[in-house]
Amino acid sequence: MHRRLRRQLEEALGQEESSPHLRKLLRRIDKEYRRADGERASLQHALALLSNLLKRQPNAERPRVVSPKARFVSRLFDQAPFAAVLCDADRKVTAWNTAAEQLFGIPLAEAVGRELSMLVFPDSDATRAQARTELRQALALGDTQQLVRETPTRSGQSRLCEWTVVPLHDGKGREVGNAALVRERDPLSDRYALAWQGAGDGIWDWDLAGDRLWMSDSWRAIVGMKGRGETPSEWLDRIHPADRDSVEKGIRAHVEGAAPRFESEHRLRHEDGSWRWVLSRGQATRDPAGKALRLSGSMMDVTDPKLTTVRVLHDALTRLPNRAHFIDVLRRAFARVRRREGAGIGVLIVDVDDFRSMNARLGHEGGDEILIQVVERLQTCLGEGDVLARLGADEFAVLLEDLSGSGAAEIVASRIHEAVARPFQVPTEEFSVTVSIGIASSAPAYTRVEDLLADTAAAMYRAKAQGRGHSAVFDAKMRERAPHLLELEAELRNALAREEFRVHYLPIVDVARGRIQGLEALIRWAHPERGLIAPEHFVPLAEETGLIVPIGRWLLGQAGRDFHSCRGAGAQPLTLNVNLSSRQLEHCDLLEHIDGVLAEHGLDAAELALELTESTLQCGEHAVRLGELRDRGVRLYMDDFGTGACSLNSLLRLQLDSLKIDRSLFTGGSPRGQAPELVRTIVALARDMGTQVVAEGVETAEQLGFLREVGCTAAQGFYFSPPVDGEGARALLERSASW
Repeated sequence: MHRRLRRQLEEALGQEESSPHLRKLLRRIDKEYRRADGERASLQHALALLSNLLKRQPNAERPRVVSPKARFVSRLFDQAPFAAVLCDADRKVTAWNTAAEQLFGIPLAEAVGRELSMLVFPDSDATRAQARTELRQALALGDTQQLVRETPTRSGQSRLCEWTVVPLHDGKGREVGNAALVRERDPLSDRYALAWQGAGDGIWDWDLAGDRLWMSDSWRAIVGMKGRGETPSEWLDRIHPADRDSVEKGIRAHVEGAAPRFESEHRLRHEDGSWRWVLSRGQATRDPAGKALRLSGSMMDVTDPKLTTVRVLHDALTRLPNRAHFIDVLRRAFARVRRREGAGIGVLIVDVDDFRSMNARLGHEGGDEILIQVVERLQTCLGEGDVLARLGADEFAVLLEDLSGSGAAEIVASRIHEAVARPFQVPTEEFSVTVSIGIASSAPAYTRVEDLLADTAAAMYRAKAQGRGHSAVFDAKMRERAPHLLELEAELRNALAREEFRVHYLPIVDVARGRIQGLEALIRWAHPERGLIAPEHFVPLAEETGLIVPIGRWLLGQAGRDFHSCRGAGAQPLTLNVNLSSRQLEHCDLLEHIDGVLAEHGLDAAELALELTESTLQCGEHAVRLGELRDRGVRLYMDDFGTGACSLNSLLRLQLDSLKIDRSLFTGGSPRGQAPELVRTIVALARDMGTQVVAEGVETAEQLGFLREVGCTAAQGFYFSPPVDGEGARALLERSASW
């Protein structure tokens, strides 16, 4: 017992005889004080026992004259540092100390005789009604209860208070009422909570037994919540439908002891209708048997990736693992597979087809919404333990563990195609989306996860080469190819990912006026070690592997951006000439991509000229696609004419806008070219069919003079300018170069 209290009791009681009941009560008090040793709950219980003394002595035992002992106990009750309240079995107040008057602002005379819950929580709103119900339940349970409640105080504002409810019994053990000790919680006592509040993060405390969730004001501020409800639904019902299942699984796993802590990054609906990304962490408080009693934690708003370091491991938009995190996860799975004979994993790379055009059409906000919806559908196709990650702007990866058979990964890919096939809803319209999927499985031949990822990417590019919405499985026979080709193919893929390609422009000059009338876009590879590589050294392999499709898409997009700025530099109308391969022409989303580039950069279809080889133009399978391009108003040029076997009848049937005479007819410096009569014949026949002629490879002024003599429409070559970058092309146009 505290020394001061012991001294006061000895002075009050002296050596007088006391009743057995009183001696027993004092022994209990002494025991509680020994246990207290600074523990507030035990001290509160001791005070409750002292308060009980005022009520539990039968009238017959009470002396008519108040004894010093009774005066002391009464003084102890009155001067307790907590609000101390006694009530009878009907919950009506029978005693109300000075601290209670000060806390609640209700005088003793007004408190005595009134029902406790209605006295303290008088309002009719739902929160106060819930508080009344909880207090009544605590008073009726028959054992000591502790509550933490927002409680009205004399200041007019609610304060967070701790309520300790202690049942009172008479000498025969019958319940005669309750003592309630109420103490305002000191906000400075919880330094951790103060730190979270100061950081702007929310804190929460979930009473699992009572299914009540307390949330701090900063928690509510994150989602703009104005109500004061304390049910778990205030949090759970705000979770994005795609995230709720994982959040509830995470909570359940920790509460049941399967996870050391709860941690979840998910979306919550703000009062304004927007979605806020939050990172929530929690830890359970358990009883000696390990049963979770409470779950308490914090929540921070991570919508802005600058606010959190989780962006190091997660993609800012989708909150999926990023490339580095995925490789780390894959490496651990890879190690497990190598330790377990017969186990296998699969990797899928899922690429959203024509995402650049979608962004141009919908804007970045609309494009982001499409990606979020794609992620939601991808997650529905995966099993427990599978991992989904975002590798790039429109590229995702899937790790499939414990594959059940050789075709299991293909089944997942099929589910993904089906899920994505349903129209996507964006604010203004429905939108169709397809994906290309590459598939590779672990095998003894792999010693590095990077090789497995590279092969999966190779399969994905094979799928894209087949057209939109296809899957392809990596074929191990590819490894039988020459090692240098495998290495070059891998470097090409990396070059595309790292944006190592560059566009140079070769001016096309109007022969009659000597002014630039167009720019031909030529791709170059800025290799980090070998410098600038010409297209003839990598385009054939890109054609074979299907990489020409994404490379060609990049070329057209970049050329469109450069051409948009070049148009204003010259006074004359310009065309943008871009080479198109057979693979690109066959690709099902070619027209959509061209439309997107034209729209994004404000180009007219007539300003775009697509250059195709003789063999591509003469292929009957391409006739429909060529007709669709003509219907759009895009110009069609035959490239390298004079080196193939195209008949004049075919030229008439194809309805081309221009022929480009192969450079071999002029290269070498001959004043009139290598075959002047052939050039003269080609120009004359083309003129009769209404088709223009562009001569390639012009190197001298004499060759230009000859072309003017025969009536050739346009020319290009080193005599006018070598290929230059975008800035060089603008410089030529700005100075109005002429020849």
